[in-house]
Amino acid sequence: MANKRMISRILALTLCLALALMGGAFAEGKHLNAALYWFGGSLDAAADWDGWTTCRAGITETLVTVNEKYEIVPLLADSWEQTDDTTWVMHIREGVTFHNGKPVDGEAVKKSFERAMTMQDRAVSAAKIASIEADGQNVTITTTEPFGAFLANISEPMYSIIDVDAGTDFASAPVATGPFMVTGFEVNTQIDLARYEGYWGGASDIDTMTILMIDDDSTRGMALQGGQVDIVQRIAWTDIPAFEADSNMQVFDTQGARTRILSFNYENPFLADVNVRKAIAAGINYEALVGVLGSGVSVAGAPYPASSPYGYDTLDRQTYDAEAAAKYLADAGFEDVDGNGYVEKDGQELTLTITYSNGSFTTMLEAVQDMLKQVGIHIELQIVDSTSELGESGSYDMLCGNTQVLSTGDPQWYLDSFFKTDSSNNVTHYSNPALDEVIAKLAQTFDIAGREELTIEAEKIMLEDCAAIWLVGENNFVVANSKVSNITPYPIDYYFVDNHLSID
Repeated sequence: MANKRMISRILALTLCLALALMGGAFAEGKHLNAALYWFGGSLDAAADWDGWTTCRAGITETLVTVNEKYEIVPLLADSWEQTDDTTWVMHIREGVTFHNGKPVDGEAVKKSFERAMTMQDRAVSAAKIASIEADGQNVTITTTEPFGAFLANISEPMYSIIDVDAGTDFASAPVATGPFMVTGFEVNTQIDLARYEGYWGGASDIDTMTILMIDDDSTRGMALQGGQVDIVQRIAWTDIPAFEADSNMQVFDTQGARTRILSFNYENPFLADVNVRKAIAAGINYEALVGVLGSGVSVAGAPYPASSPYGYDTLDRQTYDAEAAAKYLADAGFEDVDGNGYVEKDGQELTLTITYSNGSFTTMLEAVQDMLKQVGIHIELQIVDSTSELGESGSYDMLCGNTQVLSTGDPQWYLDSFFKTDSSNNVTHYSNPALDEVIAKLAQTFDIAGREELTIEAEKIMLEDCAAIWLVGENNFVVANSKVSNITPYPIDYYFVDNHLSID
């Protein structure tokens, strides 16, 4: 794993050097160099999670979007009406054109949605779409059932609108509607962009842009410090103080919607006991974790972040309480019989492995390991290349990952995907009938106040049952040199480049 990261750093720095040597090629007009930490395998927004790349790069747009306050606001659709529980009429903004100059109308939107739905089941299930009809600038979408998260969920970048009839390679040269259009693409390496003069929201004053993929946080920071790039999304948190102290740099951050989470394998007999899960949650000092990690994280302890409207301050959140942890273990029948510092039951020591694939988690998890040792729980750590296959096979005790818990600005997706009984993404096999009932009510509730109330009810059930452990929330950082202006940090990290971004 370490060798892979070192190779990645060397390749990234080599690419940055090459970019610097090519600087003369961009003498005409304004050029901006940016770096992201991840690319999808293509620029086809409907493929896998690749739309997150095209959205970050300012290439594609959806009908609606999510602002800095998690509010759904118009984008390509400038208005909409819900005519009954399952019917939504979206009006497509006049004057929007694709990068080839073709007007965007209801038929173009219909074709783009239908293509996405044929490419992956997620595009069908996420918005529960039954049918789509087009009439001029209107698109009528019918859902299979009343679904209160419909508007929020169609903001997900897989629903980006592209010209299906453009005749170009969707994977490397999509024709979309964003402020920038693709002029070149190298998989896992670089995206070349040019300003789209006909952009409906007003053309950017940046003429061209190069976006590099540099997956290592520290290497991205080095590229920014060295002048090879002008702006980056996310850097190593340990480097943030140095950037904040540099008068030639700007640091923007906002509490993000991405949370580091410990997920349980409910088929493990130890973890099937709620008292064991609660003991683990009570044995972790969340404030101390923030101290260990430094700038860039905040205490979590609940399914949704404090910046969201879902009752964070009113919840009985997961907090450190060593005495409570000891009581939970005793209630589960565990005690330290042999005096080695770890508890056991029926002669079997409480030993659990936390498996993870992100090397930046190591320091945090070593701290968790030490904290849980203090309450008598033996934790072993295992880093692997990928946790996806382990999750599907059930060959783990606990998995540590980070998840966008409000990826569409709405709570439904996270609940449906990871905690609803029999959900395809519920690899932990968690099941709670009371939670299922609340999730079902949430799906059929449309008013904002009602959705907030039901979400808080769901959180209370999840916390009481210790359905997972929400360790820390990650801040979203955008760092740039002083030449860049009009930077907007968003809590959802697939928003980055827009037409307002500028460079001197």
